[in-house]
Amino acid sequence: MSNMFHRVAKGFVNNFKTIIQALVFSVIIWVFISVQIFPDVSIHITDIPLKCEPTTLMTEEDLQIVSVDTSKVTVLIRGKRYSISRFSKDNFEAVCDLSRVYEAGEFDVPIDITLNDTAEDCQIVTDNLSAKVKVIKIVSREMELIPNTDSLAIADEMQIEGEVTASPSVITITGEESLVNSIGHIEAVASYDGTLDHSEGVSANLEFFNTSGIKIARPDLTYNSNDIVVSVPVYKIKTLPVQVRFTGTIGNSSFDPDDLDYSMSINEITIGSPDSSTDKLDAIDIGEISLAALTLKDLQGGVTLPVELPDGYKNISGNRTITVTFPDADNFGQLGFTVPSENFTIINNPSKYDVKVLTNQIVVNVVGYSDYIQTMTSSDIYATINLLGVDISEGSKSVSVTFRLKGSNVRAWVTGEEYKVDLLITQAAEDEEQ
Repeated sequence: MSNMFHRVAKGFVNNFKTIIQALVFSVIIWVFISVQIFPDVSIHITDIPLKCEPTTLMTEEDLQIVSVDTSKVTVLIRGKRYSISRFSKDNFEAVCDLSRVYEAGEFDVPIDITLNDTAEDCQIVTDNLSAKVKVIKIVSREMELIPNTDSLAIADEMQIEGEVTASPSVITITGEESLVNSIGHIEAVASYDGTLDHSEGVSANLEFFNTSGIKIARPDLTYNSNDIVVSVPVYKIKTLPVQVRFTGTIGNSSFDPDDLDYSMSINEITIGSPDSSTDKLDAIDIGEISLAALTLKDLQGGVTLPVELPDGYKNISGNRTITVTFPDADNFGQLGFTVPSENFTIINNPSKYDVKVLTNQIVVNVVGYSDYIQTMTSSDIYATINLLGVDISEGSKSVSVTFRLKGSNVRAWVTGEEYKVDLLITQAAEDEEQ
């Protein structure tokens, strides 16, 4: 047995060159047969990536591809075995032909397959490849925001009054055309951590609703502002009696305004304050009426005053004016009197100047109870010229005067436009000598 093995091994070594020559010759024959008898073969190339890019027209028309039913394709190619056997997916390019896509919709589009190296000897057998492509149109639309404060907790005795606004008030939404057109309104829903007890701008989230008023959960939309603020005007509400003040000196030589019997068109108003400043108020003054401007015509027809509140306060009642009327107006009258210069008194006269009244008399109107003013004379009226605060310098000057009526139980007052007298101011003689 051992001798046989040695004989075989020895024979293989002696014939090794012949064996190698036989193998090479066999390969040459196989190649020859493949080329001559079977010159072309077909193979499948798989997993070629599919490219689907919008055309220039689609971009200009805001058309956007949202889905393609396939991302890879397989093709059958034919060619020389020795040539195509080394091909892979990297040698081919598959592209969607979107040249006939002009609008939104779903389309079956052709797929063009090309070989990257056109010098290669290869034939692409597969044809009529197609893909389903969904295209949407992207549009933008401006929409007004509707503030929503339903989720806010408002402090006791406070309430929202006035216009609640959103900033920005208008936003631009962008998305698929049918979705954008389905939006009926957008709410800016205010959100606040805690109880709101003052006017505040609070952050808000957007909620979208269709034309039927149904909320759309997380619509695929973009918008040009993410920081939405809702301004919420919160006021403390209180109803207060209204009152009017009459200006005029009260004393033994003037009319006492408390003697006037009057009524108002409304007796109370409801106001909103931005804080608790109204807590200590028992009534609210709506204004003042100067006796110096109150004429008989005013007594008979009434005086209308505007309802004016400080900045930041709100007139909840809505009354813009209040009319003050005088039930006893028929008991009043008005007469004119000539006040002589003898009844003029100058006060606060600087010692360095001499002041001479050039005006000899003033005609004034007196309003009061008819039975009282009918007993009056010009000597009952005194004019006061107060030089305090007046710029004193040599020359003539016109200054205002005030009046008082003689007596301890005065039932009338001087009314009318501002009364003035002319003065001549000269330097005092003593100062001149110095």
